[in-house]
Amino acid sequence: MIDTYINLDASHKGFDNQLEKVGVNKLVLKNVLKESQIKLVVTSLSKYGETKKNLSNFESSNNLYPTLIVVDEKDFQHTIDLIKNPHIELISSKSKIEELSARIHALVGDAESEILEFKDLTINLKTYEAIAGTRLLDLTFMEYELLKFFVENQNTVWSREQLLAEVWGYDYFGGARTVDVHVRRLRAKLGDSRNDWVKTVHSVGYKFN
Repeated sequence: MIDTYINLDASHKGFDNQLEKVGVNKLVLKNVLKESQIKLVVTSLSKYGETKKNLSNFESSNNLYPTLIVVDEKDFQHTIDLIKNPHIELISSKSKIEELSARIHALVGDAESEILEFKDLTINLKTYEAIAGTRLLDLTFMEYELLKFFVENQNTVWSREQLLAEVWGYDYFGGARTVDVHVRRLRAKLGDSRNDWVKTVHSVGYKFN
């Protein structure tokens, strides 16, 4: 199921039924405000400004939600030239299920390829941002790269030498102490409720899970 915030005007309310058929899980606004893990936004052209305002608390952290704008068939052709953002798709309110499904999964697939998730941590590969819960982490570039590597390689024990080679690169001349310092800072920035995600494996290195 695709967690989706839907805000349509009255003339498009029947579109909800179409969305359910293609695997959309509708989130009401009160739940959206509690959960920032929205995968997709579906709105009508007349409600687009209101929708952006409703989601403004989260848009800066997620850059821009993949958005499907439902347009009346008579307005579709002259509206399509107004949309230049790659995260936004227009669709006619008269579109068939097959087209709707293809548009949604294209949007969500593109977005998910730019996002890594672990529990309540979201890493945006496009904007180089990491969000724990609703808090944007203030990470240095190498702290970000180390966290990204851990999320991409969970449940594996990595020696300090392996981490230096994989994250810092084979031409890095610093010692293993560099890894320990960055892990300590990363744990501190993740906060007390999350700092046990990076586990020390004594005499070997670290594991993330």
